[in-house]
Amino acid sequence: MINKDTNIFCSFSNNPGNNGCKFFNNEFELHNVNAIYKSFYSDNIEESIRAVKTLDIKGFAVSMPFKIEILKHLDIIVDDARKIGAVNTVLNYDGKLWGYNTDWVGVKKYLEQTDYKYIYILGNGGFSKAVQYACKSLDIHYSIITRDIWHLLDDIKNCILFNATPIDIDSKNNFLIDGRSHTIEGKLIATYQAQCQFEMYTGEDYD
Repeated sequence: MINKDTNIFCSFSNNPGNNGCKFFNNEFELHNVNAIYKSFYSDNIEESIRAVKTLDIKGFAVSMPFKIEILKHLDIIVDDARKIGAVNTVLNYDGKLWGYNTDWVGVKKYLEQTDYKYIYILGNGGFSKAVQYACKSLDIHYSIITRDIWHLLDDIKNCILFNATPIDIDSKNNFLIDGRSHTIEGKLIATYQAQCQFEMYTGEDYD
């Protein structure tokens, strides 16, 4: 039952969805955690952070395009997130905001189930940086395809592509891992990283 002691967790995005709401609210109920989760639209992460502090929201997730911008609004950035250069998860400890990155954990768990030795990472934003970090941790070599060399995709064949952008990729000559949250691969990665967030939010092991 929601009461005055119910903790609030949320996400901020310029394109909010329901995946987080379904996952976390189901898990809170299953594990008997007195908390609720809500996704919010935001086009100004600084104003959203003011709301977090005012309402004492205990933790929140951020998606594109805020994963890099949010760095300048945090009090502490943990080592992994600092090395990646992007944050997707924030915990509020008595008004002090700690930044974490669980994207790389989700990507690592996905890639651990493969035997890839080399991949092409499409894009170089916040999510791409998490993919790069996961690859380094698994000793998977990679090249980054950015917008200014996008034409090189026409010459790549029989390779592994990891889409770390928000756009559709059509590459019939390669195997595509689409990291967007509405795809099969993306949902799996999102679930892995959400399990990590659940443990951070609640202090409980995810079963």
